[in-house]
Amino acid sequence: MSTEQTQRLASMRYYLFERPLHPELFEIYDDVHLLRDGYEARIWVTGCTHVISFYRDEQSMVEVIASEDGTDLPQRGRALSWALRGERSHQRRRPDGISYMMSFQAETMSSRVYHKVHHELARQGTRRGLFVPFPMWMDQSLTPFTYISYEAKANHLHVLAWHAFPEALTIVKTQSLFELG
Repeated sequence: MSTEQTQRLASMRYYLFERPLHPELFEIYDDVHLLRDGYEARIWVTGCTHVISFYRDEQSMVEVIASEDGTDLPQRGRALSWALRGERSHQRRRPDGISYMMSFQAETMSSRVYHKVHHELARQGTRRGLFVPFPMWMDQSLTPFTYISYEAKANHLHVLAWHAFPEALTIVKTQSLFELG
């Protein structure tokens, strides 16, 4: 995957897979591996994008935010694919007891509001979770970044992610909940 392509907001998509995905498909900048009694999860920062994999026994659900340009994601096991524009939410309950809820919002702001939100998220990101800035993709005075905050409990994983696109004055926010039933 070309890292330049991960920065094109216009080509961003949300995907949901009901199968594991190999790390070789992504350029991983930071990650966390979570083991709980009932599940295993992985969170990868893959540019101003992410992958959240949730596994229970042999079952899996994988959320991917990625550019459709240059991303060679498989068709097999793909349950959903949406353009990352506006707001959207989805719920899915699998017969194996995994429940999944998500919402995303791509919000374009005025320059003044964007600068304030960007600085506040960057400040929060340095305190907890995964925070990865991408100064090599800087187009203006602000740095693109991904900030992921998560809470992993015995029976659920709650993930909040923010992807900052300064050139478009846009923050993409996702909220995901994987739960065992």
